[in-house]
Amino acid sequence: MENTSLGFHTISIVKKLTQKEAKELLNDFYIYKEKTKEIRIFPIRNVKGTDNSDEFIKWLYSSSPQYYKVYYPNQSKGILWLLRIAHKSPGFIKPGEDDRPCSIKVTINPKILASENNYLAAATAAYLDKVTSSFNIEARKISPILGDYSQFSLNRPDYCINFDLKGMEIPCTAEQMVYLIKHGDIPKHYSERMEYNNISKRKMSCKDSFYLESRSVTINCYRKEAQLIKEFQQCPSLEASQNIIRFEVQCKYQKTYLLSKNIKDKQDISEFDVISEMLSDDFCADIIRDYFYRIVRRGDYFTLDGAIRRVQSKSYKPKKEERLISELQRISRFRGIHKVRAMLQGEELATFRRTLNDLEEININPVTIPREWNIPRIPNLLYTYDKIVNAERCEMLLNEQRQELIHCFS
Repeated sequence: MENTSLGFHTISIVKKLTQKEAKELLNDFYIYKEKTKEIRIFPIRNVKGTDNSDEFIKWLYSSSPQYYKVYYPNQSKGILWLLRIAHKSPGFIKPGEDDRPCSIKVTINPKILASENNYLAAATAAYLDKVTSSFNIEARKISPILGDYSQFSLNRPDYCINFDLKGMEIPCTAEQMVYLIKHGDIPKHYSERMEYNNISKRKMSCKDSFYLESRSVTINCYRKEAQLIKEFQQCPSLEASQNIIRFEVQCKYQKTYLLSKNIKDKQDISEFDVISEMLSDDFCADIIRDYFYRIVRRGDYFTLDGAIRRVQSKSYKPKKEERLISELQRISRFRGIHKVRAMLQGEELATFRRTLNDLEEININPVTIPREWNIPRIPNLLYTYDKIVNAERCEMLLNEQRQELIHCFS
């Protein structure tokens, strides 16, 4: 279970700055670059109107915010800085408040920042102390304007769970698991991102991932190996990623703000403590479970014949049995829960939702295994993860009790 883990893989934190602070920080970045050669500074948007531009274009360019990406070429730090220098505030400034139209955003890979070169396993709350101290050391090297970790607020957490299919003894390939997940559900207000296919000359769903987006949250479930081959072929963990499925929940600023506000409404705590709460193991697990069960759904996968036999074994009344079997057949025929849902409305949609819940109550995932795979059953990934974690915890407690007994009688 070494590569099976639940937690977060990157976080983005942000600090507001005045124009004066932002310009001084940019200068400090350039000084640090010349002194150490460790960083690179890339202006993302630094546009100016030409001499022939009309007055509106000149004003538009002069008032547009400028962005500077500051990164480490060898990716050894696990930090990416993004400096925003704006000429005016994006929102209303309350009386008595400083005008802070600029900001410094930091994207952190906790495992790399904590000097653990593991590109697969998720980070947990146990890493936060090390992340905080490492961040503060790096920030002090660059500029006093950066301050320390406690002065930043959480901008975007990326929660994730890695499933190592081989380590969990799941009887299918990573490609087959992604196929099943892509036949799951798409919640309301979400849409699937499509990629342009050069062969078909049209946008199509990516075969290696199930990528869903809303205004506030992005969900991505994908083969880790395929992602590394595309983005980081020199990754030392590439071979180990072959059997890993990652389920990822990326909370955009709007969602992050609502989550943090709910925490603050319940507790009178600092911004630093809000970050700690939102990156706690229990909070990460709650976020992952919520979205996993909304999309992948509950229950184990069976073949269509196997799922029908399981329904028939429950001795339901004929009307209910027919309803459950009919829905299994329809989802199989139309290749996906979300495709059937899109065809329904009103009472039909309400009955469909009730049927999905009825199937899951008897541990049947509404998505069924293709007969040609010759696999009769595939356990639910999150169920399997929970069983393994609970077994490990029980074993740990037993070992602790054994050690206490040995100590008592020695």
